[in-house]
Amino acid sequence: MIKPLNIIFIENFRIYKRFTNVKTVGGIETNTRDVINSLRNNGHNVWIPNKGKSIPKWVQNNNVDIIASSSFDPLTAYQLWTMRKKYNAAVIQHAHTTVEDLEGGFLPNIISWGKLTKIYLKYLYNISHMLITPSEFSKNSLKRLKLKKRPPIYVVSNGIKFEKFKEKREYRENFRKFLNEKYNIPIDGKIILNVGYTWRKKGPDEFFRCAKDLSNYWFVWVGPIKENIYVKKASELKNCIFTGYYDNICEPYYGADVLIYPSYTENQGIPLLEASVCKLPIVVRNIEPFDWLIHCESCYKANNHDEFITGIEKILQDSNFKNKLIKNAYIITDKLHNFKKIIKQIDKLYNRVIKLKNLYLEKIQK
Repeated sequence: MIKPLNIIFIENFRIYKRFTNVKTVGGIETNTRDVINSLRNNGHNVWIPNKGKSIPKWVQNNNVDIIASSSFDPLTAYQLWTMRKKYNAAVIQHAHTTVEDLEGGFLPNIISWGKLTKIYLKYLYNISHMLITPSEFSKNSLKRLKLKKRPPIYVVSNGIKFEKFKEKREYRENFRKFLNEKYNIPIDGKIILNVGYTWRKKGPDEFFRCAKDLSNYWFVWVGPIKENIYVKKASELKNCIFTGYYDNICEPYYGADVLIYPSYTENQGIPLLEASVCKLPIVVRNIEPFDWLIHCESCYKANNHDEFITGIEKILQDSNFKNKLIKNAYIITDKLHNFKKIIKQIDKLYNRVIKLKNLYLEKIQK
């Protein structure tokens, strides 16, 4: 039986949302919420600072086992550093954020920003006794930071809660009705979906080109809108829609016909997990983080614009091919990314980090 732990979990997403006026930070925020809730359900005590709740007695008594975090802002770094000293606890970070992930996303794609980001992330992650990151790609990105203390890095998928995405009959109908009433999209139109921020790294340029060349289909991007030249160009097309934030993300997945995911860089790509569970066939850019999906078996992988077009049309025109992709993507997602399995791995690592902290203290004391 796993010993109950006292955990301070730092997450400052609400601060980012307050200053940027967005409703969600995306997959990082969702994963953090799932991890915290599951740790509590497993019997651990978890306190989140800055949420207005009273400080638990075990915190007041300095009886803290672990300080965890998943956000990457300077306030998080400050809290990790000060709390680590105050409570003499093990520090574990869910390292969702890499230099590659930030460039073209939260931060401008400028060389000087990249250099500053690298310096900052080296400082942030050096505070930890252990890092958990969602893919081999992000692990290699973290290794390139050459962290001085070299905390062990474990690859654990963000995972997905299958029960959250269980199909309901009204999902498809609701999304189709929404698109018809707000954007005059025919109820029976073919919907090519993308989900997430419209950052440059997410591939709005390819989304625009596909919409332009496939004018008989409707291209719908669901998620917070970040303006750039390709979002502007795509918005001018009659068959291309940016809905902004959508409250129940299950409805777009079940209401669409194909997911196109042309992102240039990801640490994992949560929409791919969600689409797989919702049995929506996927056309994705052929990049390393998506190696868990197999071309023409569980998705269609595109290396260029022509292949994105081919993938979309093949899925829409060949029902046997489409059904094969859907079936295999669901099976592999259940095997590798089901959150019920993921939280067991996390629970074990949380216990292991305490031992790592003690070994680290013995090493520096010699």
